[in-house]
Amino acid sequence: MPFINANGIRTYYEAVGSGDPLILLHNDALSLDVWRRLIPHLAAQHRVIAYDRRGHGQSEIPPREAPYSVEVLVEDLRGLLDGLGISEADLFGCSGGAVTALAFALASPERVRRLILAEPPILGLRQDHPIDTAGLQGDTIARIMQEQGVAAGLDYWFRCVLPPARARALLRSRYRTLLLSRPPWIIEGIMRSAEGFNPTPRLQGVRQPVLLVLGEKTHRHFSSIIDVLGAHLPRATRLTLPGADHSTLLEPSDTLLSAVRDFLATPVPAGSSRACGT
Repeated sequence: MPFINANGIRTYYEAVGSGDPLILLHNDALSLDVWRRLIPHLAAQHRVIAYDRRGHGQSEIPPREAPYSVEVLVEDLRGLLDGLGISEADLFGCSGGAVTALAFALASPERVRRLILAEPPILGLRQDHPIDTAGLQGDTIARIMQEQGVAAGLDYWFRCVLPPARARALLRSRYRTLLLSRPPWIIEGIMRSAEGFNPTPRLQGVRQPVLLVLGEKTHRHFSSIIDVLGAHLPRATRLTLPGADHSTLLEPSDTLLSAVRDFLATPVPAGSSRACGT
């Protein structure tokens, strides 16, 4: 199985296809397995690289005392690209993976051609915008996990942002063992990193084309964040997936596949990847 040392973390990844590189960044608390049904379609025209983010899937779990922040996750992605010899790529992030994708584009614009951001939970936007936070608080989740365990913390988190039936199903799904095996400091780190990330002052400087993906039935938490991003990113296009919520965004629907294919075929103007600053 392919592993690479990325920013000091033994990182699991999979690569398939050929062509321009497309990096897939998965949801919080899950793994690259969420991309399984999409990868064959995406790999028809791209070199697709999916990886397990630190503390997720088969990648190494950092110790409790190690920092877990958006900045650290950005350096993990940089280490992956450097290790694979990739100078620039398209990025497709879902949920927490989309937070890292956007942060990486802000930190290293010269290495990003296009961005696909599917419902990033950028809780730090509440510092400047009246987003719906869905009641999510790092302190609350940390307290619940301390008193009742990881399962209770995840149940609270999922019920905040998913329809009740979806939340219940996720904790009973094939991902249950993976979810419950995450240490509490990883879950807490996920939440606190999202709370600490506020890219508002830099969004206008992003010159890459951006596709913002939103489920028609998703929680207002995510749609309010997409509203902010759509208003501030100069080259953003919005895609609404009929019938989808946050847990079904990556279903390989004709709507998603067609939009992603067309978006990744859009020419990138010379110099656009160098226009945004940190």
